[in-house]
Amino acid sequence: MSKRDTLSRYALENNKNIVISLILVIVAITVIYQTRPFLDDTQFSFIAIPAYAILPAIVTAYSALLAIKLYRQKNYQAKGFAMFAVAAAFWFIAEQIWQLYDHVWEGEPFPSEADIFYLAAYPLMTAFLFLSLKPVIRKTGKNVWLFATVLAVSFLIPSVLAAYDDMFGEEAFATGIALAYPILGSIQIIPAIVGIMYLTKQGASLSWMLILFGFIIYGVADTFFLFAELDGTYYDGHPVDLLWLYTYILIIFAFHIRLKIANIPGEENSSIFFSESIKFETISKFGIPLTLAIVCMIILMSIIHSLFIETDVETSTQNIMFGVLGMLAVFTAIVLTINKNLARLVKMRTNELIEQRDNLENLVEEKTHEILKSERLSAIGELSGRLAHDLRNPLSVMKMSIDLIKQSPDDSKISDEKVSKRIDLIEKSIDRISHQVDDVLGYVRNSPLKLTKIKISDLIQYSLDKVNIPEDVEINLDKNNITIDCDQEKFDAVFINLIINSIQAMHEGGKIDIKITEQDNLAIIKFSDSGDGIPEENLPKIFEPLFTTKQKGTGLGLASCKNIVEQHHGEISVSNSPTTFTISLPKVLTVQQAKIQPK
Repeated sequence: MSKRDTLSRYALENNKNIVISLILVIVAITVIYQTRPFLDDTQFSFIAIPAYAILPAIVTAYSALLAIKLYRQKNYQAKGFAMFAVAAAFWFIAEQIWQLYDHVWEGEPFPSEADIFYLAAYPLMTAFLFLSLKPVIRKTGKNVWLFATVLAVSFLIPSVLAAYDDMFGEEAFATGIALAYPILGSIQIIPAIVGIMYLTKQGASLSWMLILFGFIIYGVADTFFLFAELDGTYYDGHPVDLLWLYTYILIIFAFHIRLKIANIPGEENSSIFFSESIKFETISKFGIPLTLAIVCMIILMSIIHSLFIETDVETSTQNIMFGVLGMLAVFTAIVLTINKNLARLVKMRTNELIEQRDNLENLVEEKTHEILKSERLSAIGELSGRLAHDLRNPLSVMKMSIDLIKQSPDDSKISDEKVSKRIDLIEKSIDRISHQVDDVLGYVRNSPLKLTKIKISDLIQYSLDKVNIPEDVEINLDKNNITIDCDQEKFDAVFINLIINSIQAMHEGGKIDIKITEQDNLAIIKFSDSGDGIPEENLPKIFEPLFTTKQKGTGLGLASCKNIVEQHHGEISVSNSPTTFTISLPKVLTVQQAKIQPK
């Protein structure tokens, strides 16, 4: 199993433990709130006051720590978390003012100082959501935004109408505050719904899912509270209070996960919420169970409160069901979207797997080919050292003997014409063997360059003098004064190789043009011949080691030329019509550059 697979499996197991812990905390606080029907206001204040002081304080602390951490890491979401930290502080202040009015001060004025802080938090939270959605806004279609807007408006219209009817005849400021709650809440819920919709189609981390769920629940709670407050059925410990506490708990767990990610060194901590490696798993494995747990807790608490609460503060069953149905409507829409897109997602995932399989097969084939080629080259390298000594010595003796026979006085020469032709054949065979040995040695040797200054035309002429040029081949060489720094011995081998290749490509004779030009600090040498040309399918492979179209070739001549040119920090290329090998070389080469070996 790869390291990535191990980390993914560990992350999945860790997320399962977090979700289990989260559900246990939700169950625990729900059980505690079930005591409300059996306690008076004073007794229950010992539960409500700590809950609404501790949880908002933890949210504020976590968001502030994350904002500082991400700012130090120069993360693009540092600004968003800074806004969230300020909004969380507003939440905390508003909750404490609310608790003071509810349990310490007499009366519950509207609007109060708490309302100012509550409303001030909405724009900051909305900005945070949009900044968090920034990586996926362009990937989200117009239909998703339209669906989110329509769903938000479905909450907005009845809420605004009910609030306006209740505040009819009141002061404009108080009416504005009352209407601001549903309006700002509906705007805030739009990016949250868009994030949930993206989550169902693409994937996101668990922390992002928890934050989105928290904002959805917060929006439902606001609407639930508005109707309970309007018909006078709200009381301290009402089921809507539990929804707000659920929001705080979800955000605390989300920020706890995010803070752990931020503490990971290296590039792994760059992903905030979104992850392309998570496809559909987050919501299917964690979101649906968590949603069911929350809905069940709310239904359970609503039933118990409706059965046991005192008649003077009798809970409106209609409002309780409105809140539950509101949550169910949101998450039902999500589940329907999942079912609708499941087949398409499975097909997309299948196509991705097929593509990955094909890419893997191609990669394996390519790597296998490279390994085989590397093994062949390694074997050539091992043999070349032994063959060089074993072949060169007898070849030198044979070559010297042939030269001595040809230089002998007329009276001692072998006069038989057939014998002379056979001696010529022996000489050509010796030259061919020497050339092939030179090809092998030229490719496997990577000795440092011995730089000398030399005119290119003089060096090419020196190489031409070593080649047996047929009578039907015409060679035109530019004569100029361009001087380069190069290893004369190595470039002699390059030029001889190119000249011989050109001659062999012209079966019935022809012309070879060698042009030398300069451009800035580069010397450009072009070898063009009037041969048949190189087949187009062979052009990309012409410089590959062991590739040859000749029956007697090694396939290392042009590969060796490429190595030598690159060792001189130059480039070599080939083109057709006519067949032209182009070499570009720096005219000046330092000693340090000469020691760098080609890749």
